[in-house]
Amino acid sequence: MTTNFEIIEKTVDDIRVIKVCGELDALVAPKLKERISKQIELDINKFVIDFSELVHINSLAMGILRGKLRVVRDLGGDIKLVGLNDHIKTIFEMIGLDELFDIYATEEEAIASFR
Repeated sequence: MTTNFEIIEKTVDDIRVIKVCGELDALVAPKLKERISKQIELDINKFVIDFSELVHINSLAMGILRGKLRVVRDLGGDIKLVGLNDHIKTIFEMIGLDELFDIYATEEEAIASFR
């Protein structure tokens, strides 16, 4: 089974911006976890995760995000989310993740929130 998935990364000042495209399911969620973990090892603790091109997310991926949020906040950082479509936003609201994460409409707003 092939999945439509891509991660695009860049750094803006001291913030790591990770754009997740396609389907974030059980097959590829560990790749996102690994990317975030590697950045934490490099002392990066501020993340913006862009879901503007995300079409699907499963519970494993949401659990990974929640776990990484805890780690990053313990290090004095944060994970901000941007670009959630209505479907993804509804899922986050149903399980309460909208209460844990700061969610922004644009990457620029999320980056500015770290200032």
